[in-house]
Amino acid sequence: MPKLLFHFGELSLKGKNRATFERRMAENIKRVVKPVLKPRGFHREHGRMTADVESITDEMLDLLALTPGIRNFSVARECALDLQAMQETAKTAVLEDFGPDVAGRPFRVTSKRSNKGFPIQTPELNFEVGGFLKNQLNLTVNLKAPEIDVRVEVGAYAAYVYTRKIIGIGGLPVGSSGRGVVLFSGGIDSPVAAYTMMKRGMEVVLVHLYNSTINRDFAKIKDLASQLSRYQGKVKLYLIDLEEFQRHAIAHVPAEYRMIIYKRQMIRSAAKIAHEQGGQALVTGDSLGQVASQTLANINAIYDAADMPLLPPLIGSDKEEIIALARRIGTYEISIEEYCDICSFLIAKHPETHGRRDRVAELETLLPIEGLDYPTRKIQFDSGVELG
Repeated sequence: MPKLLFHFGELSLKGKNRATFERRMAENIKRVVKPVLKPRGFHREHGRMTADVESITDEMLDLLALTPGIRNFSVARECALDLQAMQETAKTAVLEDFGPDVAGRPFRVTSKRSNKGFPIQTPELNFEVGGFLKNQLNLTVNLKAPEIDVRVEVGAYAAYVYTRKIIGIGGLPVGSSGRGVVLFSGGIDSPVAAYTMMKRGMEVVLVHLYNSTINRDFAKIKDLASQLSRYQGKVKLYLIDLEEFQRHAIAHVPAEYRMIIYKRQMIRSAAKIAHEQGGQALVTGDSLGQVASQTLANINAIYDAADMPLLPPLIGSDKEEIIALARRIGTYEISIEEYCDICSFLIAKHPETHGRRDRVAELETLLPIEGLDYPTRKIQFDSGVELG
């Protein structure tokens, strides 16, 4: 029976609230493996979790590797807390994972004994299992550069043997660090920003602001939200039409300042959703100096509109780093599809890069900052499926 064995990083550093983080982590893992999870097949032990599954696919392994909170995991074989059982299981693991022609290949055995009641000490266990494999399979011991690394973990009720470790994304389980609202443009950066905050345990709500004069097809935005829901589970996407506000801004604001004014009103609109949804922060995809609106002066002028913490997780990342993560989480190819960005609507060829708060305040006296009723639509997704 296939068994998945999970290990965690930061969760092990938690104190009295560790159980809360572990419960959330367990829920998130079970959501991913639910279609193939055996009845009563999920178990928590100190420092690890296991899942008995009917089958394992590459797609499921890829998704688990990007599930926030998992440091690493393996496809393991379970056996009794008995030396002979461990030896035979290790032999089976090597032959099944590397094939029958393993003679002469360098190997090592690495044991971990969290069950201190098990009578064989770790160095002796390494020696006994390693000696058995060396004799049975004619392997060559190499502790520094093994081609075959056999791992044996002695748990409370069983031992787990595996030969490969899949590296996860790490971080904290989604939902363990509160809720935030992401200003979701549909470009490359904002989906990566959303995922980065998921990795820090934040449950994200997505807010996309548009102008109905230029945007009526939201297939791209929905596809991005759907992709992110594969990592979070349930995701809410709000579509807010700022067309009426932009008409006022175009009539009263010089073109070079419109982008700053647009973004400030977008922040206010997203903050309203955050207050309604119990959000504690806003999130942007800003990267310092990347475009005109992301100069330090403009960030200062724009973020001033927020009435709650505004987090830019990509602020120190360059474009190549952002693109690399976008490719990894599957949003890049969607993000580069053509789409008309609300922030580029009728702005100057050379927008202001040194926005001043006093000038912004002066211009906003000419605008209906409050009082407009923006058409809003909510769409929900769950694990890659649009619910409507």
